[in-house]
Amino acid sequence: MDIQIYKKKYCIVIGVILLVLMGIGSIWDYQISQFFYNSSNIFGVFLAGYGQIPALLCMAAIGTLLLRMIDKDKKIKTMLYCCLSLLFNFIAVIGITIGALLYISRMTTLLSLVIAIGIVGIVDVLIYRLSSHASQDTIKKIVIFILLIVLIEVFVVNIVKMTWERPRMRMISSRHDVSFQPWWVIGNTMKDQLMALGVAGEEFKSFPSGHTANAACAMLLCVLPLLNRKLKGKENLLFFIGVCFTFLVALSRIIMGAHFLTDVVTGMAISLVIQMIMARVIFKNYSKDKVDCNGDIGIRYK
Repeated sequence: MDIQIYKKKYCIVIGVILLVLMGIGSIWDYQISQFFYNSSNIFGVFLAGYGQIPALLCMAAIGTLLLRMIDKDKKIKTMLYCCLSLLFNFIAVIGITIGALLYISRMTTLLSLVIAIGIVGIVDVLIYRLSSHASQDTIKKIVIFILLIVLIEVFVVNIVKMTWERPRMRMISSRHDVSFQPWWVIGNTMKDQLMALGVAGEEFKSFPSGHTANAACAMLLCVLPLLNRKLKGKENLLFFIGVCFTFLVALSRIIMGAHFLTDVVTGMAISLVIQMIMARVIFKNYSKDKVDCNGDIGIRYK
């Protein structure tokens, strides 16, 4: 029973699309942002608040899967996994709550918290049920896989942001002393001067898009068939659901003036590349029954 994730032909297609969009953005980045920019757009505001939710729900999923790894005969290990489970779910709830409060002006703390608990609770129940018959080895590999992807993606994106210091469209449109900076220009000579005038450092973190990179974690839905064989054959559908969500979040970031086209394309590319590399590394020796799938990552259930 073969499960193929990150099929080579689909990743190539997505890669080509991203390269084309990168080329278009390299020429018309500013003009595209000028056309779409509308900071009060409901669609943009909503996804500003909830667009990063896939990465946070990955934390919740890890917390739930850790409960499946509990060995009741090992009390210390059980206590450790329970504490880690609570921690990962706490991170997910707080992250979703804060995200909504930061971007949705009419959102109250209580409502945001209730929504976050509800979303995380639903995901926890679904993951727990889906993983009921998964082997300990499978669960362990998926936990490591997801955790490494989220941590590496967040680290890489933020390192690049701090290095590039690209000003955001919303700041460029509101200040006459800030000019557009192409994505290939590293660093900003005006940053210190503008920050001395009261401009927030966050306004120089346009490249790449963290929201889009975190949204791209939705593509990790494709590993669900590894947890539950009833989903076998739906890995590509789940993958493209994640791809579509990522593109929607990418568009919303351009609309909000938070990022340019090249920012969101790079954010998505970073997340996808990390996922593909980690899939190769983590599942490389998944079992001696691993199959050759013409370059795809094929995993055969024992």
